[in-house]
Amino acid sequence: MSDVQIIFSPTTTEKETPLDLDELARDFQTNTDWNIPEAYMALILSAAFADGELAPEERQEIAALVMRSRTMKRLDQAELAKVNALVNERLQSRPEGLKEACSSLPSDMRLSVFAHCVDIVLADGELRQSEADFLNKITSLLRLDADKAKQVLTVVMLKNRY
Repeated sequence: MSDVQIIFSPTTTEKETPLDLDELARDFQTNTDWNIPEAYMALILSAAFADGELAPEERQEIAALVMRSRTMKRLDQAELAKVNALVNERLQSRPEGLKEACSSLPSDMRLSVFAHCVDIVLADGELRQSEADFLNKITSLLRLDADKAKQVLTVVMLKNRY
């Protein structure tokens, strides 16, 4: 066994921060009727319609995301249609629907959902002002660190450049 090469080694973490009980409480609040797939769908649909229209590229990006996302690919077509209808109804009838959806996501999922939203708004090759406004809004609603959100935006913009 001496010829086994170590490819991956554990990383050392910086000094661990103390447990933030307030943040944990916010993450586990159950005073919402949004489940994770519904909240996820609300964000990606809102991203697609942030500029007032659904471009074919955005539709394709959503379809691809639904097929590869662990959260969404568990749902069959009938369940997806049901979630889609429910999300659209909630977003139209609830002034705070997007805020509710954002607060329903676990904190460890929020940055990746944000990245998917960035992918969707950039799918048509443009970042319009209404889309930038949407991304700023959900950065706040998801309680994301602004620097991390900006890093995600920068990386996704680079990825979509070529």
